[in-house]
Amino acid sequence: MAQASGVPDRLRPIDERILRLLDAEGIQVRIDIERRLSLSNCVTATRCRSLAERDLVRNSNWCCYQITEEGRRRLRADR
Repeated sequence: MAQASGVPDRLRPIDERILRLLDAEGIQVRIDIERRLSLSNCVTATRCRSLAERDLVRNSNWCCYQITEEGRRRLRADR
């Protein structure tokens, strides 16, 4: 996937960590993502929102996130 600038849309390391957790563990409440990955509330909220906007995760319920098939494809592509 490429951004409008033509620069490849690579995952940030923190985004990859979130996607890997969701891929391995399934649906996670945002506070559990924060605790499991030792992240701040602000960072977790921002990154999850960004991942959701890119259709890499789905906010399945209030602050519950799960990885999408596109998210799984991106994990495989960024290895």
